[in-house]
Amino acid sequence: MKASVKLFLVLLMFLFAVLPFLVIYDPLSKAVPFLPNYESPSWFVPAGFVSILGIVILAIMLGNGDKHEPF
Repeated sequence: MKASVKLFLVLLMFLFAVLPFLVIYDPLSKAVPFLPNYESPSWFVPAGFVSILGIVILAIMLGNGDKHEPF
């Protein structure tokens, strides 16, 4: 797998990690007083699970890219 494709997949994994972080941050912002209050929409929870599934699929794709080529 080319290095540019690997870089794109890694960046896509980081972008997919935003929704699960926001789902976790919503109750955390209510519990910790010095954090800004954040109200996440209700559709963030299922979208967060789909994002985690996307991260797992991309990680498998990166792991199976080229068996004989070092990352």
